[in-house]
Amino acid sequence: MMYKYLDKVNSPEDLRKISDKDIPILAHEMRAFITDAVEKHGGHLASNLGAVELTLAIHKVFNSPYDRIIFDVGHQAYIHKIITGRKESFDTLRIPGGLSGFTSRRESPHDPFGAGHSTTSLSAALGFAEADKIKGDDRYTVCVIGDGACTGGMMHEALNNCKPELPLVIVLNENGMSISKNNGAFASYISKVRASGKYLKLKQGTNTFLSKIPLVGKWLHKAISAVKNCVKRIIYKSNYFEELGLYYMGPIDGNDYEKTLSALRLAREMKRTVILHLKTVKGKGHPGAESSPEGYHSISSVSGESYHSVFADELISLAEENKNIVAVTAAMGIGTGLDRFGERYSKRYFDVGIAEPHALTFSAALAADGLVPFVALYSTFMQRGYDNILHDIALQSLPVKIMIDRAGLALGDGATHHGIFDVSILSSIPGIDIFAPVTYSSLRAAMSEALKSDAPVAIRYPNSSEHTEIMSRFKRSYGLLSPLVDFDLSNPPEYVFITYGALASQVALAAQILEKQGIYAGIIIAERIKPLCDLLRLVKELNGRARRIVFAEEGIKRGGMAEGLLSSLMDAGFDFSKTEYLISAIDESFASPDRVCDLYDYVGLSPEKLAKRMKKE
Repeated sequence: MMYKYLDKVNSPEDLRKISDKDIPILAHEMRAFITDAVEKHGGHLASNLGAVELTLAIHKVFNSPYDRIIFDVGHQAYIHKIITGRKESFDTLRIPGGLSGFTSRRESPHDPFGAGHSTTSLSAALGFAEADKIKGDDRYTVCVIGDGACTGGMMHEALNNCKPELPLVIVLNENGMSISKNNGAFASYISKVRASGKYLKLKQGTNTFLSKIPLVGKWLHKAISAVKNCVKRIIYKSNYFEELGLYYMGPIDGNDYEKTLSALRLAREMKRTVILHLKTVKGKGHPGAESSPEGYHSISSVSGESYHSVFADELISLAEENKNIVAVTAAMGIGTGLDRFGERYSKRYFDVGIAEPHALTFSAALAADGLVPFVALYSTFMQRGYDNILHDIALQSLPVKIMIDRAGLALGDGATHHGIFDVSILSSIPGIDIFAPVTYSSLRAAMSEALKSDAPVAIRYPNSSEHTEIMSRFKRSYGLLSPLVDFDLSNPPEYVFITYGALASQVALAAQILEKQGIYAGIIIAERIKPLCDLLRLVKELNGRARRIVFAEEGIKRGGMAEGLLSSLMDAGFDFSKTEYLISAIDESFASPDRVCDLYDYVGLSPEKLAKRMKKE
């Protein structure tokens, strides 16, 4: 498709050549481009459509990459990527090794700080601003925060350390949640006055004039400021940001390019820390996304029944019988399926916002008081609550049920969203049982087991549907949730794969490749990762009868299931001379390729690589 203005923009310099009166046309073209790219490849649509004008205005006023522009999460940075020369790479959006769906230092010098988790931006921006001050640089740092980041504690920790004199502009992009009480016609009128050039010049001129009055000038200035602040508190209640000593402007219509541009120019002129509060429409310009911004927040190829939908349905069913069951999530009600639980049991549902540590400690206290909390988090976000799991849940042996969604590699979202560390992280914490069900029925069984347990339990599952065609040939080795096998234990094959989770499908394909080459390889699927009693028993039975056993693990090798199992066998004086044991896992890597590729092949877990590993090629 040909674009009148978009085709001319390949850098911030190109953007600054376009007249402000033509920006609305460019904004329309950018929305069309983004919509087309996301509908093809998936990604975050609504958040980017709402941030078009503010991103254009930022690049008009500030000089990237000399001036740093940092986006919170980075999922609202698609327009920023287009402006900074990555338009031609959008055909590789969310493809492993292609254009990241988030900001990435490796991708461009215009991305000073990478991010895929929320609430990190202001801490990073503050770090850049303080470093520039120490070095004597005159660079500006712009931090764009949105999508509920104010619910995360890390943002407030950073605000607590912001200094008024830093050249730091914090753009608060409010696109659907209320941040302050400055609502209504009067507040809107005041915000327009306070954000206008005439107001600022008058204010600065008055301050200078008052300060120069002999003897009483400084006293008069302080007295008038005190009266002004008193009146302002009565009218506004309290402005959180100004109480911290930061200059606040807004709220301003962030989808009005001219108003946003004017406000950013004024913020730059002030040469101090400024909070610029913008209100934008999430999904702007797309009828579906505007009416349902949550539904269009991220477009994914996964549809229909999935593990998280089965989890939600089962929890609703269990909660009907057990009135003590409560559900907790951290701003991921739709993603985890718990929004439906909330619709059914509103008083027993808690969405605590982007605050995983709080979600876990809060759940610990619920459990301590006799309730049965199921806290659902994405694997990649669970990492943020490591101390809370260790210190508040495990150390006190509180029976919190941690449901770990999106376990395994995140093919679209990439390194920041891979769920490859949770097994290693949790395995190092005493007293936690870990399940990895590979069927919907075993997910329900794991939840039932967790409900009976007086200890902490973690249940991990992928963002996919079950592979019924693969699972049909497996049977239980010993009993409920014991390892699944596809061969006769009394007559095991020479070659055996041991795996868990969604990787079972890749392993099954590897076995098919070997079978075509005349090599029969059996498969064991572990659904209980910790404790490993049943799997240890099974490996001991196979020792000396199988020629080679390959552990295939869609997770980090260090501290993973395979290393844990082999370490336990070693401690027990196990004889490793009878059977060869190999591990295929993600070894010393964040699984972040620098070229377009098959991600499973890149980390050595594709069917072809697994087959070669079994043959030791």
